[in-house]
Amino acid sequence: MQPDIEIYLLSCKTESILDWLKSLFIIAEAPKKKEKCVYLTVHNQSHEIEIVILEEAAGKRFTSVWFNSPNTQWLNDIECAKDAFLALGCEVRCIHSGWEEEDNSDPDQWWIINQHKEGPFIWK
Repeated sequence: MQPDIEIYLLSCKTESILDWLKSLFIIAEAPKKKEKCVYLTVHNQSHEIEIVILEEAAGKRFTSVWFNSPNTQWLNDIECAKDAFLALGCEVRCIHSGWEEEDNSDPDQWWIINQHKEGPFIWK
């Protein structure tokens, strides 16, 4: 189980991301927008999860969705990315393997899912 989940969505509207999240979770309080961030709290079974949506997170075209909890329905970032791609239809990127303190894996190794391919790649 990972301590958190983070995915990056290419050219995906924040409203679409919020609709996807509303289909998955019970929204505990209305999303709050501050500059290029949207903050929301959701319930997944008996767990409360904080989510941050950051527009223009990796260049102007990517939006980060960060689930600040180990209590999502996904075991890792790739599972979440697959669900997001199916629901939203936009390219999704995430770290290839979970990250932890003192992690010695290659920080440039990412996973990509789009209409043309799914698999590892180097994001530069």
